[in-house]
Amino acid sequence: MVHRVNDLFNAKEIEQALDPVDDDLEMDWTNSIGPLKGVYRGREGVVELWKSFLDAWESVRWDPEEVIEVDESRLIVVNHVRMRGRGSGVEVDAKAAQLWTFRAGCGCGNPAL
Repeated sequence: MVHRVNDLFNAKEIEQALDPVDDDLEMDWTNSIGPLKGVYRGREGVVELWKSFLDAWESVRWDPEEVIEVDESRLIVVNHVRMRGRGSGVEVDAKAAQLWTFRAGCGCGNPAL
């Protein structure tokens, strides 16, 4: 699921990336230092966040490098992030970590993750 969501995000297919996710999902960006800092709730809120985020970048690519099982319902995903700013052309090459929490368990232990 992690790879599928990231592949669809990289293709800018945000609605399809969220297909396997509950409508009451939440993305917490309260630790962000950027202008999109905040908590985004529900499918509509998360789609709005990602579309706003993508609008600032000419190209964006997030590639999972490591998926770490925390417990039966949480994963840490370490991504290699490459982006180029729209207009500015600024290049970003960084690591980013995400905590994914699943209500019904994540199917951890699956080496295909």
